[in-house]
Amino acid sequence: MLRDIFISYSRRDLQQVIAIRDEIKEKLGADLWIDIKGIESGDQFVNVIVEAIDESKIILFMMSKSSMLSEYAKKEVMYAKNIGKKVVPVILDSSPLSGWFLFEFGVVDYVDINDSMQKEKFFENIKGWLGLLDNDEGPIDFFDAGMHYYLKQDYEVALDFWKKAAKFEYADALYRIGDCHRLGHGVPQDYVKAMEWLLRAARQEHSDAQECIGQLYLHGLGVEQDAGKALEWYRKASANGNLMATYDIAKCYYYGRGVAADYHEAARLFSVAAEQGLVKAQASLGYCYLQGEGVEKDAIEAVKWLKKAALNGPSAAQYHLGRCYYDGKGVKQDFNEAAHWFKEAIKNNHAFSEFYLGLCYLHGHGVPQNEEIARTCFRKAVKQGYEEAVKYLK
Repeated sequence: MLRDIFISYSRRDLQQVIAIRDEIKEKLGADLWIDIKGIESGDQFVNVIVEAIDESKIILFMMSKSSMLSEYAKKEVMYAKNIGKKVVPVILDSSPLSGWFLFEFGVVDYVDINDSMQKEKFFENIKGWLGLLDNDEGPIDFFDAGMHYYLKQDYEVALDFWKKAAKFEYADALYRIGDCHRLGHGVPQDYVKAMEWLLRAARQEHSDAQECIGQLYLHGLGVEQDAGKALEWYRKASANGNLMATYDIAKCYYYGRGVAADYHEAARLFSVAAEQGLVKAQASLGYCYLQGEGVEKDAIEAVKWLKKAALNGPSAAQYHLGRCYYDGKGVKQDFNEAAHWFKEAIKNNHAFSEFYLGLCYLHGHGVPQNEEIARTCFRKAVKQGYEEAVKYLK
């Protein structure tokens, strides 16, 4: 039996979740599936849950401190994601997006059910997602079709579907169309048109659109460059839960863009985003601890954050972690680890790492000594603009 909504939650939040379920049923007449009796204790748990998710259009993840710790909720949400279901996080308490959810989904729009404006928008969005409007197809149908073709890099077809969804002023579609104009996906790159579409989404408090508008103002793309306005848009996006915008604000304080430079405020904001799993913020916070910028210099704390970031790929974090192992800062000196992280960083053409990997091969630190490979590394570093390597070549 096909159902509209599957609710994933922690049993500790049952009363609050039931109230939300009843309100959805009353306002929208939607058909919901929720495990109230505790079927996880039965032998058929997996089959019943899988079937219920398969037959539902939307998965509401009732997010709280308890549900974030629930293995059953995690399995339900991950299964839903893997089969392409729309997963909507609904915040029940003050718990931010974090941990495994943030790792798997990144920064996504969520609904704070305790905020009256967000709650009202939530019900309207459900109507769209379920196609409960007065049209044969709702905007969510068009949007999802667009995403299907976008992921296949068939951008023109994706845009056709998103423009149909945009007739409903569907914020996700408006944002995607704007981003296509910004990136030149399926249309000629046009920052002015990008701004027009993004503003339509931003008026609906779409945090990704707001963050993107901030980027356009910061770099003067389609608008007159204005770091102050960029900061204003970043603040709006951050207030709507966009971690990347929080990171952007931190960089504004770090570099003095649109605001007086303030390392302490930059480090504080890096910490906020880093604690919630944003990799770029983790790398920046690690660097702040390494240099003592905005925080007391602490090599051990620096290594802690650089490791978190390096595992997910930023070459700058991998380089600085490599340097910590190379120099014995915050960790016991370990040339093998240093060489490993330099090798990881040069996969993204990181000049400093090319140079230090060259030093590793020159001296046999963590790798077999090989002057020819060292010369190759130094040449690559010079080609990428690292002049310090020239004297080693000579």
